[in-house]
Amino acid sequence: MDRRSVMRGVATMGVGAAAGAVAMGSTPAHAAGAGDDPYSVDVIAKGADPTGATPSDAAFRAAAAEVLASFQPGPISGAIPKKVLVIPPGNYLLTQPDSLLPGIDGKGNGGIVDGLSITGYGKRLSRIVYAPTADDTTLWTNYRRYKNIRISGLTFTSNNPTSSFCYAYSTDGGYGVQDTWYTDVEWRGSWKRGIGLDGPVDSPDHALPESDLNSEMGWDHCQIGGTYSEAFLVMGMKPTATQQDQFLNFWFRECKVEFKSGVFVKNNRGGSMNFIGGSYILTDPAAAGTFFQLGSEATTRADSVARLYAQGIRFELHNAAQKVIDSRWHKGTITFVSCDDTAVSHQSWTDGAVAHTYAFNAIGNSGPMVRYTDCALMGSHQVTTGSTPTTAGKVLYDGCRFIDMTKAVGTDDSSFLRWTGTAAPRHEIRDCLAGATYAADVKYPA
Repeated sequence: MDRRSVMRGVATMGVGAAAGAVAMGSTPAHAAGAGDDPYSVDVIAKGADPTGATPSDAAFRAAAAEVLASFQPGPISGAIPKKVLVIPPGNYLLTQPDSLLPGIDGKGNGGIVDGLSITGYGKRLSRIVYAPTADDTTLWTNYRRYKNIRISGLTFTSNNPTSSFCYAYSTDGGYGVQDTWYTDVEWRGSWKRGIGLDGPVDSPDHALPESDLNSEMGWDHCQIGGTYSEAFLVMGMKPTATQQDQFLNFWFRECKVEFKSGVFVKNNRGGSMNFIGGSYILTDPAAAGTFFQLGSEATTRADSVARLYAQGIRFELHNAAQKVIDSRWHKGTITFVSCDDTAVSHQSWTDGAVAHTYAFNAIGNSGPMVRYTDCALMGSHQVTTGSTPTTAGKVLYDGCRFIDMTKAVGTDDSSFLRWTGTAAPRHEIRDCLAGATYAADVKYPA
């Protein structure tokens, strides 16, 4: 265990005792507001209302200011806060944007903050309700300032559907926002966007377009609920800008993605994304929704890394308009290993569902290498093609079960893999079950 983890554990235990003492009406170990705890800042000590009856914006801002003032020199870059921001059990009302952390430009205004921890006592124990008085606002803005962030043990709820949780903007020269980790964090309520990743438009000041703008982000044992009119995670807020590029190394591990409607991950450019384990459910049977939406706006450098990997996930859809994936990528790789979307295959509508769609004609006549291994799949899959043969990309199924269909490929309603144009995409079926019997292996071209 590293030194920061030890400090964090000590800080959490200390503030836990203090919070308990406050709740009992006695004097805490560290006097509220005295500032004599060298390792943590408690928002209640700054005047936050844990009942949610009154707004706690001023208290949260004061707590964040104290944490950000506790700098010590960083061995790699920037300045490292010595204190952890602690949010004890309670229901905290925030009504103003950037109340969680100040949305200050890190270039020329205090510089990069390298290492920052915000911790609650567990999701649904420490709860923050964002109820802004104005529309289209963001709870916290990371404007090329905060790196190596740890946020844990919290529930965030929005009651304004135009609100967003986080906007992260970065540029080259070290002003990135990489290494942001969420652990045991939950999102609920109605949002416009969960997290939006952005960067500058093309600039003549640079010999090459800027790249690697937002990288190394992870979600461990988190829960994504609610609704999203845009998406929970948007990668590439300016999709036509060349340097909205290289969204590298994103991990979702053992998460519960159980939201009502909208899009889970909207990747407008490209990047490397990993989704390991967990339960992914679109919970509203009357609403549309998509887990992975991959755009075709990138026609240049962004296709240098275009990778989606999903393993061991149970997908559950509740109507024929909901999708696991809707891809318009023209290159890269998309892989599903040991995934299952057949949870409701007993319903009458599932044989007409098309939950996995790929456009092999969005840019030229090409698509990614799409591979399904040891998966159970309902309904049918569709590839959009035209009259010209595929020049790149392929769809391959290995050891899968097509639970609703009796044929692997074809043009009739009993076929699993279908395409729209006169030219078939490259595809291969091997060792797969169609219904209860083995389907004939297929390879095209032979």
